[in-house]
Amino acid sequence: MLLVGSFESDLDPLLPETLKEIEANPKIISVGYQKDVRPYFAISDVLVFPSYREGFPNVVMQAGAMGLPSTVSNINGCNEIIVEGENGIIFSVKNTEALLRSMQKMKEDKAYYQELKSNARAMIQNRYEQKVVWNALLEEYNLLVSQLKN
Repeated sequence: MLLVGSFESDLDPLLPETLKEIEANPKIISVGYQKDVRPYFAISDVLVFPSYREGFPNVVMQAGAMGLPSTVSNINGCNEIIVEGENGIIFSVKNTEALLRSMQKMKEDKAYYQELKSNARAMIQNRYEQKVVWNALLEEYNLLVSQLKN
C-alpha cells in the first residue's frame, strides 16, 4: 500500500497505534506530501480516497485522467466525479467496513476492476475537458453579473 499526502494532525489526528502501524508495517509505504502525484499514479492500480470533506478533489480527477478507477467516500465533489459502477466505487463516509469492502472488490473482481479502469480516463476527458469547464464558468459568471445589474 502506498500512502501519498500529509497527515492532518490538527483536524483529524490518527490514533498513535495507527501511526505506529504505518511506520512499522513493511507493506505500507508513506511518501508524505508530493507536489507531483503522477509518478505515484503511474505505479498504482486504484485511488482510495476516504476523505471526510473536500471542495472539488483534483486528486480524483487526476487519477481518472491517468486511467485509474477510484474508491471514494460519499462527499460532495467525489460523488460528482465518480459514478458508482462506471469509473469507481462510492462508500459511506467514515465507514471503515464499506471502505474495506470497496478495496476488496477492486482487488478480487478483476472483470469489474477492468470495466472501471477502461472508463476512468474517458469519463474525465468527456466531463471535465477544460473548454467545457471554462464555458460553464463563463455562463455562471455572466448569470451572476446579470443578476447584480437587476
